[in-house]
Amino acid sequence: MNINEKIEEIIKTEWEMFQEVDNIGGRASCQDDPETFYIMRRSQYENWSPDMISCYFQFISECRDNGRNLVSEKYARMMAYTDPHYYSKYIKGKIPFVPASTYRLIGEIVDSLIDWEEDFAAKYPLLADTGRPVRSDGDASGFTSMETYARGELETYPVELLRLYLEYINELKASNLSLSEKNQLTMVKLYGYDSIEEAESSLR
Repeated sequence: MNINEKIEEIIKTEWEMFQEVDNIGGRASCQDDPETFYIMRRSQYENWSPDMISCYFQFISECRDNGRNLVSEKYARMMAYTDPHYYSKYIKGKIPFVPASTYRLIGEIVDSLIDWEEDFAAKYPLLADTGRPVRSDGDASGFTSMETYARGELETYPVELLRLYLEYINELKASNLSLSEKNQLTMVKLYGYDSIEEAESSLR
């Protein structure tokens, strides 16, 4: 199976897991929007390294086969930041433990993602406004921030993937590349634009 096939299988598996997510307020409208889901996930995975894709493909396949729903777990973990009381009372003891050493890796990754997202927002403010707030203090707006979403998702990853992720981030920084811009370029192209600049101009 080549990298593209692995990406497609990852997204297919995540969509199936997403269908099993039980929301406190009932089924969410985004659970009935496979096109947007595909674009969001494809924009991320298309810009990962091949080693990251292979590592995650193996992991999510094993989780699926063992009945572990990583998407449900991601949203559950996000509640540690958006609703700590509920998380502590109803969720914390029901999901896998994350060691302190893993949280340190996650912190380094999230710090870089925040820097890239804030740089992107400064260059393309209109496009940035269509997405999530960047920092967790934006969670109060009613939309989960990129920071909180990223932490919840990264906490579901195996440590091997987190190490590969951090290595990849450092490679991008050494080449003066932004993962946020790479992801956004893929996204706007999937929506039919030729460039980020064209997508930004369409919002004026």
